[in-house]
Amino acid sequence: MKKRFATTLLATLIATSAQAYQAGDFLLRAGPAGVLPTGDSDDTGLGAGTKVEAQDAWSLGITFTYMATDNIGVGVLAAWPFTHDIDGAGTISSVGTVGETKHLPPTVTVQYHFDSGSNLHPYVGAGLNYTYFFDEKTKGALAGESLSLDSSWGLAGEIGVDYDLQNDWLLGAQLFYIDIDTKAKVSGAAGNFDVEIDPWVVMFSVGKKF
Repeated sequence: MKKRFATTLLATLIATSAQAYQAGDFLLRAGPAGVLPTGDSDDTGLGAGTKVEAQDAWSLGITFTYMATDNIGVGVLAAWPFTHDIDGAGTISSVGTVGETKHLPPTVTVQYHFDSGSNLHPYVGAGLNYTYFFDEKTKGALAGESLSLDSSWGLAGEIGVDYDLQNDWLLGAQLFYIDIDTKAKVSGAAGNFDVEIDPWVVMFSVGKKF
């Protein structure tokens, strides 16, 4: 009897905690998010092989998902502004930090949520990113020059997973790859040049289903 009771209780707990998302559910997640660039710039105009690259940055990330059906959701990535150092690369990698910028990367994706039959709810998504750069500054070897970065539109993809806790709380992890390209405009000898940032964006979160 004890064994049968324990088996029944365990099955009941699993069935209760592994409820799939349903149409109309709204998911809110928040936690640390990192933007990890993978690209660099074209030659800056200071000579062959003179490049710059954005460094990693972390901030508070927020994601929302609205379930349009039991499996299809619309997701939004938002964040407190990220602040990136811009360092010399290529033949000028030794000059260190030459600038700084802040940016906001709002991203909208259409997600497919898989029926896993467990507390884990994996999903994938694809969509569009808009990145707005602001508060650009020059430092070090470029101090005194002006710097501006054009806004960027690009495609984005994501994979993610939620782990259901009690009372509609959840733990989440998301990984995005975003196509972010901008044109840097620097006064003086550096001139104008294209910059590929193309970051991985990773986020770990605590969330709530409403």
